[in-house]
Amino acid sequence: MKENIYIPDIECDSCSRVLKKAFDKEDGIIKYVVYDDSTEIEFDESKINTKDIISIIKSKGFRASTEPFERKTLKERMRHFKENPSKYVLESKIIPYTIGLFLIISALEVLAYFLFLKNIPDFLSNYSWWILYLNISIATISVGMWHVIAYLKNKITCMTGMMIGMTIGMQTGMMIGAIVGATNGFFIGSMVGMLLGCLVGWITGKCCGIMGTMEGLMAGLMGGTMGPMISIMMFSDNLLIFMPFYIAINVLILGGLSIMMYEEVVEGKKHNKQPVDFMTLSSIAVIATFILLAIIIYGPKSPLVSF
Repeated sequence: MKENIYIPDIECDSCSRVLKKAFDKEDGIIKYVVYDDSTEIEFDESKINTKDIISIIKSKGFRASTEPFERKTLKERMRHFKENPSKYVLESKIIPYTIGLFLIISALEVLAYFLFLKNIPDFLSNYSWWILYLNISIATISVGMWHVIAYLKNKITCMTGMMIGMTIGMQTGMMIGAIVGATNGFFIGSMVGMLLGCLVGWITGKCCGIMGTMEGLMAGLMGGTMGPMISIMMFSDNLLIFMPFYIAINVLILGGLSIMMYEEVVEGKKHNKQPVDFMTLSSIAVIATFILLAIIIYGPKSPLVSF
């Protein structure tokens, strides 16, 4: 018997090789061809059936069905989110957690200002906007990582893993690097953005082995050096007008990562969720924020920066 099985998660040659190895082990499978998003397979019904083959494919971390899969548009996704809250238990916490982290970090910074920082000359005029952008960046990056890490125990395809490491590593380097670059100069901004971007890219990208790790590290390297370069190049050319748009677009990209994570790893699959509790998440975010604040305020300043 011949059957066409749709597999939307085939995204590279590595995915195809995984499936081919699985098929080669089954005596009932006579021959097969693996395409970009499906497989045409001929098998002996006395030894194996379509349901068994679909189970084999799913056991390797891929979605599989005899019917085509359809991607939801953003509008359809939002409607599905509202109509099926039980399917989005973790995802429903993303916005509240992001706002909560931002408010907690901001409140602690206000306290620190009145206790330690208000005597620094021109502190608010020099640093207030950059601290605001830092808080937004830390809150969104932290929750983005929280969402990704909660599902890393699941089987994730190579392409999806590479996209995860690349996206969050790049945006971390771009956002943090641009902020520290604007306050401390290109060298400090690049070092901080690069190291932090590579760390985040490695942590999230290693879910699919060396390929995801490499993508995460390369993205952190590029984003961490490009971010401060942008700040320095635009320092005397409307940088403060540019930054809200820059930060907002980066935040949207991180939001898109969470949607992609749900579609590629969660939807239609059996999955395990192991989220970090909010107290742990907020503690890590606060520590990271105050380390970065110390670098921004007390770290070396480049002659190119007017602080």
